Parts: sequence; C-alpha cells; structure tokens
Amino acid sequence: MWFKFKPDSPEEIERKRRDEAAIEALQRGEILPRAKERIEHHLASGAKVFSTDMTAKEHILIEECGIEPLGQVMGSCFFRIGFWSTNLSNRYTGEVHGIADSHREARQRAVNRMKKEAALYGADGIVSVRIKSSRPDYSSDLVEFTAIGTAVKVHGWDKDDLDFEPFTSEMNGQEFWQLIHAGYRPVNIVFGICAYYVNTNQPTRSLTMRSVWFNQGNQEIHQWTQGFYEARERAMLGMQRDIEEHGADGCVGMTIDCDIEDVEYEVNDTRYVDLLITITALGSSIKKLKRPHKKIERKPLTVLNLSTKRLVTIGSRTDELRGNIDDEGFANDYD
Repeated sequence: MWFKFKPDSPEEIERKRRDEAAIEALQRGEILPRAKERIEHHLASGAKVFSTDMTAKEHILIEECGIEPLGQVMGSCFFRIGFWSTNLSNRYTGEVHGIADSHREARQRAVNRMKKEAALYGADGIVSVRIKSSRPDYSSDLVEFTAIGTAVKVHGWDKDDLDFEPFTSEMNGQEFWQLIHAGYRPVNIVFGICAYYVNTNQPTRSLTMRSVWFNQGNQEIHQWTQGFYEARERAMLGMQRDIEEHGADGCVGMTIDCDIEDVEYEVNDTRYVDLLITITALGSSIKKLKRPHKKIERKPLTVLNLSTKRLVTIGSRTDELRGNIDDEGFANDYD
C-alpha cells in the first residue's frame, strides 16, 4: 500500500532553512543569523532606542562615566562531556580534565558569541554581565553556559584604553562608576575551574564507614581535606593564567563556588564512597587607565525636610546613587 505524504508548506520549508543556517553559523563560530538580522535592522533604522537590564540608578551612573548603552547582547553554549570515567578501573585520585575542559570551552564559546553580538553594534564593551552555568556533576554529560549583558559605547576614553574586541565586566553600575573614577577599567571576565576526584584509600574508608566497630572517634579525614586544597589551588592557577593572558593587573568581584558530591558504588557487595570536588572561580579582570577619567564637578542637592520644614543641603544626586544603589530612596537617610 502506497502512502501519499503531504509536501511541506512554504512556512515549514523556510523554518527548516533557517534552522540549517543557524546550525551552520554556530559550527563556523558565528552568531545566529536571526540575531544578526535583528541588530542590523535596528542599526539601519537609525532609531536611538536601547535595551538594558540595568536599573535606572545604574543607567544614570554609567552615563556619567561617558558610557552609552546600545542594546542587550547574549551568548550561550550547550556542550556535551564525552565519556571519561564510569567504571571502577578508571577511578583514580586526580583532576577530571573532561569536566573542567568542557566547562572552560562552553564558557569561552558563550562569551565569544556575546562579544560578536556587541561588535555588530559597534560596541566598545559589555557591562553588567550576568552568568548562568550548570553545576558540574559526576553523572551529567551536559554543560550549559549563558552570558547576558548590555553592549555599550565609550566616550572620552583614551584610544589606548580600548582593545580590539569589546571588554566584558560583571560589575553593576555602582561598582563600574567607582572603578572608573578610581582610575581603572574592566578588561574581561576571567574564569578558573577544577573538578578533582578523590578515590578513597583504605584508612579513609575505615574512618567513613558507619559501622560502630570501626569507629575511632573524632578525626580529620586528611585525604578529603588534601583533595579540597588541591582543587582550590588548580582552580586559582587557572584564573591567574586567564588574568595574565588578557594583560590585566588583577581581578575584582571574584566569586568562588564549591561543590562536593558523594560518588557511591559497590564492589563485591562492599559499599564505597568517593568524592568529586569542584571549585569554580569567576571575576572581572581590570587594569589601570592610561588617562584617568575626568571627574565631574557636582553641585550640592537641596531638599525640603518635611519634619522641620527646612531646606537641607545633602550633596549631589550622583553622590547618593553611588553611595548605595540598592536604596529605595535617598530622603529616608535625612529624617
């Protein structure tokens, strides 16, 4: 019996064409065609509108630094971890390079795609970048890394302070304002990671078994402590290399995430517990400005104190914004 299949509609053919073009662009290391079309259409229209996830206070502060927001940009990467170690013969104490390398590669591809979107805008940098990444896991074979930020144009900076590619920074508007006025500039988001597997030895097994017979009192589990220190040192070394590769002076706003996963398995009806220790370090690298940003003269701000019915001089609005960007209003501080 012959079946007649309905041919694809023009809409379906166009959808498949777009999907194939998107995959080919990703394989070439480029951004998605639809994202490129959207940005090019925006620029061609001549519209002076922009989009950002920064708050109104943050926007006011970065404008004072000569920063013009252009639009929100994003880069994302889903990366598969290849088969690395699931059977007993491959269990050993040491760094699990498959997990760490996959996270580094996913991060690099996501950030590069975000920079390419910013480059289409003609941006000099990306500020207020938010990072979303999946948690390293022994049983998982998938890594996700997504970076979202605001592409910006810089005005009033020395040309030597602008690199050939957009800078990236995790700092919010308040931190960015303080950094620029202190004579520094952001360079790039830096990253260090180490996934360290600890195959427990016999003394450690004796200490961690729940049997009362083997309980030897309160003791430090030296092998696990040593593994944690080793993971930390390797993650920090990776971050230091990242800072040096970008020619930065140092790193600020660093966050460190520590994950410890119990890996349980049985051999000959005997239960064993190993550890997977993952330490991730993330921050914004910075360096000195060639020509420090010119500080703006601020006029005092006068407000009416409703309690005393008097005018009170409290400084400038910018001073209030940079003081605590999370405050709901500045009047509450002057009751």
